[in-house]
Amino acid sequence: MTGRLTKVFLAVGALALISMVGVTFIDIILSKLFRSPLRGSYEFVALAQVVAISLVGAKAFLSGRHVQVEIFVAKLPPRARRVVISFVSLLGTVLFAVVAWEGFLYGESLRVAGEVTGTTRIPLYPFAHVLGLSGLLLSLLLGREFLRSLKGKD
Repeated sequence: MTGRLTKVFLAVGALALISMVGVTFIDIILSKLFRSPLRGSYEFVALAQVVAISLVGAKAFLSGRHVQVEIFVAKLPPRARRVVISFVSLLGTVLFAVVAWEGFLYGESLRVAGEVTGTTRIPLYPFAHVLGLSGLLLSLLLGREFLRSLKGKD
């Protein structure tokens, strides 16, 4: 299930990135040719950036493209390596669980307050919820790695 969800998140993140490029392109053309920039383009690009960056974290983790420092861990004996991997995975699980929790709480506070962007009046709470979902998925993936490391599977 996490694999399919990761692919969906990646596709949405890619669409957000493509839309950022499109909006920026249109904004530049309108600004240079017609002296009339696209209204709210900065807000749209900033919000799309939140979506693009947050949703691709799980895919980066699954494909091993995340930051790892293996020089020290690779030289440890297998048992010590499993302990270090377990500890780091547990810390990551907790960290991203907190990110998810705080993302959902923040999104709910934005929804209740009715916070919107200044120019285009786009509600902000869905973007905080996207951060929460991303944190939840990463927490689940790191939790799975933690359980695998306890079983001795690298």
